[in-house]
Amino acid sequence: MADTPAARASAPAGQSFEYRLQRTPVGVVLLDADLTIRSVNPVAMRLLAPPGQRLAGVDILSLHPDEAREKVAFLIERARTSADGTSSLVVTTAMGSLIAKISRLEETPDGPVEGFCMMIHALAEAPVMGRSQADDADVQVDGLAVAGEAAMKALCLLMKLPLVQGKGDLISLIDVNEVVCLVAQGHYAEARTLGFSAFCPRPLADLERRLDPALFVRVHRRYLVNIRHVRAATREDGAWHLVMADTARTRVPVSRGKVEAIRRLLAV
Repeated sequence: MADTPAARASAPAGQSFEYRLQRTPVGVVLLDADLTIRSVNPVAMRLLAPPGQRLAGVDILSLHPDEAREKVAFLIERARTSADGTSSLVVTTAMGSLIAKISRLEETPDGPVEGFCMMIHALAEAPVMGRSQADDADVQVDGLAVAGEAAMKALCLLMKLPLVQGKGDLISLIDVNEVVCLVAQGHYAEARTLGFSAFCPRPLADLERRLDPALFVRVHRRYLVNIRHVRAATREDGAWHLVMADTARTRVPVSRGKVEAIRRLLAV
């Protein structure tokens, strides 16, 4: 098929970005400052509302399952506090996978937040309420086709890691990409970043399940490392260690059963 505007306009979904963009259903939701739904367009009603349910006056967070609710709350809070007042994220609903984009609404830049506008782009055409994500052959996650359970896991990956520093109750959130490695400390973990270490109130096994397995690899029963921050691999007395990129140049032991997999991963 010739690559012409006419050909691209008639191309089936999957061959033309413009074609897919034109056919993607877009829902619009207006929220009050307290996250109560003020009004929706017909597409948003179809995407979010179970049959017979009205959305006006409903808390937007109540429409999402537990595993996605925290992400949606974070998404809105980021739009509330960011300089440009916008944020976006892939989220999961009973309908399947959606891309949610949030814009903060205000009368003046220095005025109070009047509410939010949520734009919802469905990742599958004409979804039907009540159809679970597992019913679909595959869904799109960041542009990649992922099937069934793997897609659900991908959508629940941690983007931020909670850290506690000092004796207070303040919990800081850092991007997971900043984490060099995680070290088991009893029922919790120590997170080591490029510049500091801090307590993470989550067990290492839970973090291993929630972090991207393409980046975070369990190399030892006590260590989970971010492969991007490995600076060297050494072998001494028959034992392998990874040298990390933090200021302490942490040496992470590699379990005997993990050595071959790590050597293949790092090509050493």
